[in-house]
Amino acid sequence: MLSKPSRLQTALLMLPTWGFAHAVLIFKILPTPARGALNPDAVAPFIPLLILTAIAAAIATFITARRASALGWKKPQLLGLLIHLPFVGAGLALWITATGDEQESEPASPTSVAGRLVVPFILGFLACLALTWGFDTLEKTSRIPLGLKQTGGYFGLAIFAGLPFATGVSSGVTLRRAGGTFGQAIGASMTLIGTVVLILCACLMEGIVCVFMAAPIGATLAFLGATAGFFLARTKAADGTLQSAAWLAIVALVALEGWNPPAALEDSTTTEIVIDAPAARVWAELHDIRDLPKTKNLLFQFGVAHPIGTVTDGQGVGAARLCQLSTGDMPEIITVWKPGQELRFKVLSTPPSMRETGFFGKTIDTTHLHSAYASLDGGFKLTTLPDGRTRLVGESRYLLNIAPAAYWNLWTKEIVHSVHRRVMEHVKTRAESGPKA
Repeated sequence: MLSKPSRLQTALLMLPTWGFAHAVLIFKILPTPARGALNPDAVAPFIPLLILTAIAAAIATFITARRASALGWKKPQLLGLLIHLPFVGAGLALWITATGDEQESEPASPTSVAGRLVVPFILGFLACLALTWGFDTLEKTSRIPLGLKQTGGYFGLAIFAGLPFATGVSSGVTLRRAGGTFGQAIGASMTLIGTVVLILCACLMEGIVCVFMAAPIGATLAFLGATAGFFLARTKAADGTLQSAAWLAIVALVALEGWNPPAALEDSTTTEIVIDAPAARVWAELHDIRDLPKTKNLLFQFGVAHPIGTVTDGQGVGAARLCQLSTGDMPEIITVWKPGQELRFKVLSTPPSMRETGFFGKTIDTTHLHSAYASLDGGFKLTTLPDGRTRLVGESRYLLNIAPAAYWNLWTKEIVHSVHRRVMEHVKTRAESGPKA
């Protein structure tokens, strides 16, 4: 079956194994010797990871060599080794995966194409299980390399936009040449994206909630890529140039984001409600917000940070305020104190934005949970209405450091609104129930 691996077989078997081996090669995994001597006891826990890496590298090298040989390239064995060169090998691996030949352009039945993908999918599934077990074991023993854990920490344009689109292009071109329908091309692109998601989750690089949030735009880009590939499949560019350009664009995006990272987005969100109680009573409930009910919000239930309660130590400007979130404490300091009118505070530090969950309920601690979102300041403004009721306005200002920020801000705004509503509805219930004891 793998004597002449196809594009999709190469994408399903070579790219995941190469990506894993490449990550271990370019990130330091072994403990640094303190005084020139490497402690064998410190190295021993990493032996299973090194064995797994060697197996993955061997698989990637074998498939690359067979693919290069099928394409008629010179020195295929050498090319199989060159893909493991740090960073430089990425372009070669993607080019070999995307480039086709005359034989592959000949029509084949969709059933034949599907049959050639059965074994790669089974092997890919088994690889996911093996990676899950290996990383879970290393995580439990606190021996997983820090650098490797952080490889999935930044969900940038390369993975977020480039990978789904390139996958869609390859699926569209391949299925059209195989005589498949447009629907089959879309299905193939979604299946491949699902495989990539499984690998990311198996490697503890991403969790279920982040994948769920990324799914709408990822699926949209995969659909657009499959559409472009399907309808351009009969052009000369689709012989290899189109797919190669799509995959190599990922490398270009990685380099671009490395040299010129996207600027963080600063934004604010405002929510207001009307409370059937005087401003003095509402103000009394803003000091300490306790006994918040159990959340019914699905995102909150699946780990997104949400308030548990607040405690204010003292009164007036400069007083300390502590917001207790489900992921940790968020210390604040009062900056505006106008009883019955306005309360504002500055956030000193922000805990993780969520408790990310992976396969089998495993908690994942990725970098973007600590760096993607930062709360800056916030507050409440009270306005007495003519009928004796009070308009309560809550505001939060935050910094979003994740690309593309415009898309993630759609989720962030809704989450912050949900946080506001959770707190303000509780204040409304308490204020309307009677004077504070």
